[in-house]
Amino acid sequence: RLLRLAQICCVIDRFHCSMHPFRAPATAMICLAMLLLITLPIASSTVDAINTTNTTSPFCEPARCGNLTIGYPFWLAGKHPPECGYRTFQVTCDHRNASLKNGIWTYQIQRIFYHNSSFMVTNEQLTDGQCVIESFVNASSDLGLTQFKISPINRELVFLYNCSQSRRQLPISWAPVSCAKNESSNSYAWLAGKYKPDDDFRQLPGNCTVSMIPVLGYDGAVAKNYERLIKGGFLLDYTAAAGPDDCEDCSRSGGWCRVNVTYDGLECQCPEGLTSSGFTCGKFVSAYDPISSPFRFFFHQHSLRFCFAVISIR
Repeated sequence: RLLRLAQICCVIDRFHCSMHPFRAPATAMICLAMLLLITLPIASSTVDAINTTNTTSPFCEPARCGNLTIGYPFWLAGKHPPECGYRTFQVTCDHRNASLKNGIWTYQIQRIFYHNSSFMVTNEQLTDGQCVIESFVNASSDLGLTQFKISPINRELVFLYNCSQSRRQLPISWAPVSCAKNESSNSYAWLAGKYKPDDDFRQLPGNCTVSMIPVLGYDGAVAKNYERLIKGGFLLDYTAAAGPDDCEDCSRSGGWCRVNVTYDGLECQCPEGLTSSGFTCGKFVSAYDPISSPFRFFFHQHSLRFCFAVISIR
């Protein structure tokens, strides 16, 4: 290929060159050198552009747990390094079951809906076959200060216990709960309306202690189906500091996104190190970009003209 380039230069300098393949004159060699200087950087830039299409590190490729695909902002312990997702999004996989621990509760993940940033879970402690109403108290209390929020799509399953009034004095929609430690404690379940984070149950009759569990529900569900409702799980919305689209500039510029485990924030990892200018690597130059690389563009446009000028001066 190099010999062919030398012969092309000889054709350009037809008054000073011989077509002998092993006697290329100095002018032709200068032309050849210029062609190499132009071609090699452009080729290497094209390779960089191809190799940096992934938005995250190769170590963060989505992984499987049972029938679930675990990817950003979630990460699978034992499969992904911690840099692949946020601290509270750590998922463990045990016997093909994906679970996420948050505060005092462990939630089994049933489905993840990445397109609208939500996922469906069941509370493992409440679906283990034991019916202990005392364990229902504040079952959703550890979700209030996290990146997970109870979706308004859910309904409110309200548990009322230690009620001071008799059954005849309470609403008919309240179903007796038969699994309290003390069945004479007047414990009930009530399937209310859509979930509202600021609902106040203190005005309910019966002078009862009240707790609430979100449930997705189903057509025809009533309060006496409380065990089935709990096992059906509920929907959580999640928020991440940055989404996959925020990594687009980082990826285009030759880097990949990762989570800094020290402060649990997303950052752009560039080939030369961490970027200090948002999510863009400063040293990346895309192929045939006349704005970001005017010097290379000039020589690409004027290479043959430059070679001809060098030959003519000779």
